[in-house]
Amino acid sequence: MRTPWRVRCLVAIVGTLLLGAGPAFAATGTLWQSDFTNAGFGNYKSTPWNDVGAAAPTLVTSTVYAPSQAARFTVPAGGTRSEIEPNVANFVEGDEYWFGDTFTLPSSFPTAESSWQVLTQWKNADTGSPPLEIKIGSGHVILDGGYGYPGGPAGSKYWTTTLGPAATVTPTNLVLHVKFSSNPSIGYVDAWLNGTQVLTGYHPVAGTLYPSSKKTKATATQAKAQKAALARTPQPQGTPKEPAASTDTVVTASTTSSQFSYWKMGMYRDSAITSNAVYDLENARMGTSYSAVQ
Repeated sequence: MRTPWRVRCLVAIVGTLLLGAGPAFAATGTLWQSDFTNAGFGNYKSTPWNDVGAAAPTLVTSTVYAPSQAARFTVPAGGTRSEIEPNVANFVEGDEYWFGDTFTLPSSFPTAESSWQVLTQWKNADTGSPPLEIKIGSGHVILDGGYGYPGGPAGSKYWTTTLGPAATVTPTNLVLHVKFSSNPSIGYVDAWLNGTQVLTGYHPVAGTLYPSSKKTKATATQAKAQKAALARTPQPQGTPKEPAASTDTVVTASTTSSQFSYWKMGMYRDSAITSNAVYDLENARMGTSYSAVQ
């Protein structure tokens, strides 16, 4: 069906207004971008609860795209999170978007860390680890998720794939194309790292959204069975220590509906990590095509 003339004009106008300083990209199809230089944190929601054991991010002059501004995240040893949430709508079943993320890791960033360090996540509405997240660890940029899949035991549908080496000093440009669905045969991810496609049509075993779920108190027999199942499914290395639900709770996942997810970025990591982590987010983008966000 042909797009109405007024809608085409509106998309073009919005794309032009959202084009800001920083790495260049095509405006057509751009729905949102960080634009730290012109808007500061004005294109983000106010979520002070996302700072735990760490200060809120600050604006700095980019080390690679000066005089453009970047957001700097700092999480000290023992800290947990310093994150921000783009002011965009939640993602629901059937949505399809492209996401761009350009960041610079300094030479001091602990890229070899074996525990979890999350830079970006598409977080489920309920508690627990998300369906999709980007991590830095063991020298690589990693895409994984599914650890918090409702219905457990925790980790039973965890999946992970390495996108490429984690570079320092020079900027990293990451693009993800996500089809959101709790059905793993429908939900998929494409990924590009620094302009090279490194993932094509990847269908996570847990889908790209979690199914909706109902929680009830477990009987003594159910709780015992769930504890035994959890013991048989140890936490995969490098996953956030967030169970899908207490073993004293029975979770029934829906077969007909899904949760929504929302976008978060910054730094979320294991509080047991003893090193400090600092990095700059140069630009983040969301759109309806690769060219709109790359």
